[in-house]
Amino acid sequence: MTLLRSLGLALCLTACSPPRPADHAARARPAEGALGSGDFARARRAADSALAHDHQNPRAALVRALTRYENAMKQLSRDLRTVAIGGAMTGGFNQRYLDLALEQADQGLAAVEADLATASRDPDLSLELCLACWRKDWNGNGRVDSSDELLFQIEQDAAGNPIPEGDPRRKPTFRFDHGDVYWARAFVAFQRAAIDVLSAHDFSEVERLMAERAERPRQIRLRLVRPERMKRARAHVLAGLSHSDASRRAYLAEQDDDREWMPNPRQKSHPLPLPVDANLYATWQGVVADLERLVRGEQGLSVRELAQLGDHRWKDPPEGFVDVGSMFSRPRDIVIDLGAIERFDRAETRQNAELLLKSVLGAHYVRQMKPSPLPRRLERMKGEVERGDESLERKLRYLLWVN
Repeated sequence: MTLLRSLGLALCLTACSPPRPADHAARARPAEGALGSGDFARARRAADSALAHDHQNPRAALVRALTRYENAMKQLSRDLRTVAIGGAMTGGFNQRYLDLALEQADQGLAAVEADLATASRDPDLSLELCLACWRKDWNGNGRVDSSDELLFQIEQDAAGNPIPEGDPRRKPTFRFDHGDVYWARAFVAFQRAAIDVLSAHDFSEVERLMAERAERPRQIRLRLVRPERMKRARAHVLAGLSHSDASRRAYLAEQDDDREWMPNPRQKSHPLPLPVDANLYATWQGVVADLERLVRGEQGLSVRELAQLGDHRWKDPPEGFVDVGSMFSRPRDIVIDLGAIERFDRAETRQNAELLLKSVLGAHYVRQMKPSPLPRRLERMKGEVERGDESLERKLRYLLWVN
């Protein structure tokens, strides 16, 4: 009996032991090869096959996430064009078709997130891809044109000088790793939040604006029809911020230096013209924390501070705060008072500005709230631009890229 038990235990350990990293790599290799050549359909089939035998394979999951994302975004782009073109041709707005398109897009992105979550469990994961080498109809016009070919090409170097056509630097190969998976999870989470915000509202009143003979309305009301979607959007935003901070921490922990998608201050091998320093990472950490407190409703945006960020300097700026958190926790119809906009256009006074804010934001515009430091961070960045420390274009590139 003891011998039989020992044999059974040995067989179980052999058959039930988790796959080794080498096994993951071998099973995912066909999918990675197909993706590298730009054959997304073949890559998807190969990834599905690998995951059918090894459902926790992080490399195959990452490949499938990328193919699923490409398919979801291509379909959403087609659907939104159908809504826009149909509305322009008929003077109507197909809300049901828009709802269906957004729901399908969210389901596609949910599948992408599930695969990325699997991929993020492997801290040693890496995948080499030349994005600019793919010949794909990204804009969906039925052919691969110049805009498609230039989409992922690097057109400027770190000094802002144009890179000549044919220069191999225009089509670099990136080595995507653990931090980049969290970067992608943040990207997907923010997109799902945007889809939720759109899905929460009814845009049927846009039809009144499309009608040529319709009397110009005094206000436009986007009715809140699915308040639960706003709460779901809040959850997605918070998840995205968490993933963004996880990617920041993963980047800072990296010890290698090999064709980075997003470098840390110590890394010099990065094809993108995106030199970074410790201050950028500190700002990144601060901005994520600021946004999280805003979404949770712990702080609000000072209208006075926001108003002074623009080129127009107010002698008597509007007061109050924007309660971003209540937009998610206590959503309401979005009402755009066209009369209030016209009055503000005629005279940019404090009174007209506050009336406009009240008409658009309603209960989300409050008189008192704990101020967020976010506008002051932006003011500091604006000051650096004005002093010539860095260009506004580069500052915006940093903010968009890391989040």
